[in-house]
Amino acid sequence: MQTDFTRLTPHLDDPQRRAQLRRIEADLREHPFPPQLVVENTSHCNLRCAHCAHKSLQRPKQHMDATLWRRIVEEVGQCAPECELWPTFYGEALLLREELWQRLDYAHQVGCRNLVLNTNGALLDRWDAIDRILDSPLKRLIVSLDGLSPQSFETIRAGAKHAGVYAAVETLCRRRQERGLRYPAIIAQFSVMRENAHEAQAFQDYWRARRAEVKIRPMLEWGGAVRAETIRHDADFRCACPWGNNTMAILQDGRVSACAVDYEGRFSVGRIGQITLQEAWRRLGERLRAPQRAHRWDALPAICQGCGDWQTAGAQYDPQTLAGTRPFWSDAAGDAPPTQEAPHA
Repeated sequence: MQTDFTRLTPHLDDPQRRAQLRRIEADLREHPFPPQLVVENTSHCNLRCAHCAHKSLQRPKQHMDATLWRRIVEEVGQCAPECELWPTFYGEALLLREELWQRLDYAHQVGCRNLVLNTNGALLDRWDAIDRILDSPLKRLIVSLDGLSPQSFETIRAGAKHAGVYAAVETLCRRRQERGLRYPAIIAQFSVMRENAHEAQAFQDYWRARRAEVKIRPMLEWGGAVRAETIRHDADFRCACPWGNNTMAILQDGRVSACAVDYEGRFSVGRIGQITLQEAWRRLGERLRAPQRAHRWDALPAICQGCGDWQTAGAQYDPQTLAGTRPFWSDAAGDAPPTQEAPHA
């Protein structure tokens, strides 16, 4: 049974949602290599979104050194080619301009086969970005939009203009169809909050009509940096965190943080370049994954102890039509048959 994430009921007040979280937890297992790796090629961002804490980011805003990126993707290509590799974390990757496409091409060249890019879409109409996306080895592109009407979109995505972003995403969808491409899948993402919940169904209808897939997800708190009314911090119920168990995050300076929610790097097990990805993953297993699955909450780092984002696990996806365009833990991950075609074929 799929949860209706368009509701604003707190996750832990819904018995069906609690049962879903328990099922997600029951499926967690140990992996020899992170199945999902988010790498911060840049910590710069061009927007000041209402549901994001980037505007108050304390650490330096810089691009990742290209040598470090190459080191990371070389290890991924050698050890786990199907690892879900995101070249962004807490920044907007399109700000890298030409360098982004060079980095993606190099990752594909050294064997990375599951590249995923997320963007706020505000720069899609610049620097030939649309054609570069369609020419790239990306498996999927997620465009975070979070609003259908100009009012809700521009309130949530502060600094972006509805008309320009929507026109660019529509052009991207149309050109993909005109070129007959299978990949990248184009996914329009909608994080539900009070400002936009009433638009969720119309948002789905709008983007499905333009041949984009739609992902509806609960709003995150980014470890408490912002507040989501669907997350409770006063309940006895708790589950092991899927982010902490399935994801490894690397900041632009090479530090490995607790997970993709630990955007300030409040906890770190070391720095890539001084240790390998595999060693970082082993250390995270000792410090985070093992205590999580054993429910030893008091043994977790402070950021994990106070974080409620584990309650947002899961998302509502359209039925999958292309292989490999869902996280492996998604209920929809196996809907499409496998394909041997090149990612951009």
